[in-house]
Amino acid sequence: MHLPDDFIKQMKPRLGEAWDAFEAAMHEPHTRGVRFKQHTVDTQLATQIKANIPPSIVPLLEQPVPWTNTGYYIDLTAPLGKTILHEVGAFYLQEPSAMAVAAAVNAQPGEYVLDLCAAPGGKSTALADQLSGKGTLVVNEIHPARVRILAENIERMGVSAAVVHNAPDTLARAWPNAFDAVLVDAPCSGEGMFRKDPQAIAAWQPDAPEICARRQREILDQAVQLLKPGGRLIYSTCTFNPQENEQMMAWLEDAHGLTLIDLPDWPGWTSGCPDWADGRPSLAFTRRLWPHLARGEGHFVACLTKPGHLATPAAKETQTRERNDKTWLDWLTAQLHEIPAPCLSPIEHKNVLFSNELGHLPLRGVRVLRAGTPLATKQNNRYIPQQALALRLRPEQAKQVIQLDASAAAAYIRGDALSYTGEQRGYALVAYEGFVLGWVKAVAGRLNNLYPKGWRNSHLI
Repeated sequence: MHLPDDFIKQMKPRLGEAWDAFEAAMHEPHTRGVRFKQHTVDTQLATQIKANIPPSIVPLLEQPVPWTNTGYYIDLTAPLGKTILHEVGAFYLQEPSAMAVAAAVNAQPGEYVLDLCAAPGGKSTALADQLSGKGTLVVNEIHPARVRILAENIERMGVSAAVVHNAPDTLARAWPNAFDAVLVDAPCSGEGMFRKDPQAIAAWQPDAPEICARRQREILDQAVQLLKPGGRLIYSTCTFNPQENEQMMAWLEDAHGLTLIDLPDWPGWTSGCPDWADGRPSLAFTRRLWPHLARGEGHFVACLTKPGHLATPAAKETQTRERNDKTWLDWLTAQLHEIPAPCLSPIEHKNVLFSNELGHLPLRGVRVLRAGTPLATKQNNRYIPQQALALRLRPEQAKQVIQLDASAAAAYIRGDALSYTGEQRGYALVAYEGFVLGWVKAVAGRLNNLYPKGWRNSHLI
């Protein structure tokens, strides 16, 4: 890897004596990590995951990422993405430094939270873990192709969230002062990804920080409008340039009257550099990860509060096609012991029922890809359950659950029909090691496989 000459000219004077250590670190292998769901850690299922992956990888999971209680470092060659438990959302492969962003958001159950630039969804799924199904999570991505990837990751991880795809100013007009926390993981010049992604080096130009900074200010102008008085704005980038980091935060304090708040002293992270902006002391409340000081890729994180006091707005009637259908409730009650509240009155679109995860937020003028979890498809007054409903459930929530061993679970994900000698009939969840895999329809002698065709995978280890 060769760092761009103009990047060296910009950063070497700033780092001074630290430049040699920084440059050496940038020529070392990049880092890779895995983040477990919180309930996986809480119930010791991480131990079961370790027991069901290649033995050579197990020691890697003994090296925790020190700024989160759910993350571990893994080897660059660890094939965790080819395992059964990855397929069903037991964990998310995520760069370790990026795990600090959700820690900075610190979403609380019951809050309204917006991830404004959310694709591919790693930070969104971590925020959902913090909310624990209590509150409202909206994830937004403006690019059509990337919003599809976002929706797929939200579904695979069993996340209860609304997926929308809009320009930030559209959302600001529709939802002013609506959110307790807004995350802006800003599009940036990507300097922190140089050693991980050769394309980041190829795409970088000397004027990239200034071009990105203009776009970041446009996004932040709208993010502030979306935030409730007293709410939190969390800003992050994966770049080193102070134009996009400290100087952006100084602009945000001056232009919008926001106040930086001190983030935790995560091991290995340093405070931001006030001297790289206008010298104001509050810029030291931001955090930077330098690859020569901590094990991770370059990252910047800040948290600010909006002037005023948090207040809960009066509930607005959501402009949706909601259902309160006895037929649906009867079907749902026949399947589940415990029904998530947003699933009781779903929104129907093109014969698919979605949970309503938007709470009091109005939909007029907003492009919604999914108002929530796809629950079921309606065909001739019958309901066919969707995979996404299965993955947001725990096995104990369903009335019919069939446990599979590793061989049968792999066959299920391949799309094979499974032999069956049990007495259950009709729709049932299949589970493996405490995680739901999906739906089957049990008939005499076999389990008809309802795993989505587009998800089937014949190359699991």
